[in-house]
Amino acid sequence: MQGKGCLFVKNSMFQQTLPTSLQNSLVTKHFSLTSVASSNAVVEFFRARNFRAKRGPFRPEEKRGDHKMMASTHWKIERVLAVSMLGVMPACLFVQGPIMDTLLSITVLLHGFWGVDGVLTDYLEKFVPWIHYPWYLLTIAGLAGLIYFNYNDVGVCEAIKMVWKL
Repeated sequence: MQGKGCLFVKNSMFQQTLPTSLQNSLVTKHFSLTSVASSNAVVEFFRARNFRAKRGPFRPEEKRGDHKMMASTHWKIERVLAVSMLGVMPACLFVQGPIMDTLLSITVLLHGFWGVDGVLTDYLEKFVPWIHYPWYLLTIAGLAGLIYFNYNDVGVCEAIKMVWKL
């Protein structure tokens, strides 16, 4: 029975413990895989479009690589940044200026960057290995836009105050 499966088998141990009247009333359900799902065409379709799962560095020499810092150090820096945002966000309402605008812009952008980058790494990088490059470009464009807004307009802190006055 290649390509077919059976959800309930009449000779199973489960049905042998049931009374005969219940054994006869149980329905045996069969299902089969369609020819599209069982063919290699679907697999070849994804292979042709570079959707190969990254198997990760398993050997010690591959793990050494050119990593800039250990994962635990990176995690600590992320937590310090997240905790520092608790002070930076309320402070921007009381202290305006280009330094506070830049500090708020960088902390919020970096926090969001690391969050989305973690999601991309965990869920999408295995199938789309180049997914980080558009994300890097979008982040750089966002940072450039925020710096431009801070120095050529009212700034992020004043913009937040103006929105709250509405």
